[in-house]
Amino acid sequence: MKIFNFAKLGQTLLMAAVLVVGAVCVSYGDNPSNLVGQWVNMNDGQKVELFEDGTGVIGNENITWKTMGKRFVLSSGNTSKVGDYNLSGYELTRTFDGGEVIVWVRKDKVVEYNKKNSIDFIDLRDGKKYRTVKIGGKTWMAQNLNYQIDISGCYGENNSNCEKYGRLYTWSTAMKACPVGWHLPSLSEWSDLAAVAGGDVAGKVLKSTVGWDSNGNGTDDFGFSALPGGNFDIDFNQKGHFKWVGNSGYWWTASMLRSSFIHARNMQYDKDGVRESGFGGGAALSVRCVKDE
Repeated sequence: MKIFNFAKLGQTLLMAAVLVVGAVCVSYGDNPSNLVGQWVNMNDGQKVELFEDGTGVIGNENITWKTMGKRFVLSSGNTSKVGDYNLSGYELTRTFDGGEVIVWVRKDKVVEYNKKNSIDFIDLRDGKKYRTVKIGGKTWMAQNLNYQIDISGCYGENNSNCEKYGRLYTWSTAMKACPVGWHLPSLSEWSDLAAVAGGDVAGKVLKSTVGWDSNGNGTDDFGFSALPGGNFDIDFNQKGHFKWVGNSGYWWTASMLRSSFIHARNMQYDKDGVRESGFGGGAALSVRCVKDE
């Protein structure tokens, strides 16, 4: 059996150890079921499963694991990796010998994890409250921004759509719409989010469990709750149109695609991924804010 890449192996199993609620330090054999389950590496989305008999699987690689006090030992073939771990809720933080730090989330407990870790943020500018979730080390608003500012509006000019989907913003407005301490996510931050959420299936994982056309709903594993708020776009005849509500959601990034075009990300009712888009600054899309680190 080939030696597994322990940079990823450690990240995945680190997560596994940390995520057990109220877990205490145990020696191998005392209560291994505390760590048994499926985990997700928040750095790269890699998944691991740990079994009661001290074996496990990372990707297609078979491994063994055990705890020794506050030390967690992962082995593949003739190679082992050892480090300290800390369990907090459904998160596992692992610091390997050498200083590498990895965070994992308990995949099979992710619903409970989200409930326990969802934080309410109040926008002091207008008193609106937003759910937030921490994914891949970043704190995201779990709802589209709904702050009224010039050159923004509701889909179809219907106020009820702002309450449901948040407001649509031109890019220049989106760049200054997030509250103090938050920002419009960059292209790389969106890419990292998609990677943690499973890459090709990230859209399925991030979409809300209701509200998408033709039952194209997601699993909402991380509590991101993406909704199909549509967009406002300018056609070749310079006419503006509201389009795709219920079908697709579109979100600005803070990154330029090319002159006068900006990178955006979208999710669709009939697709599982987080897709790439490019829009001119006259279009209006949804905004998700990310907390400054």
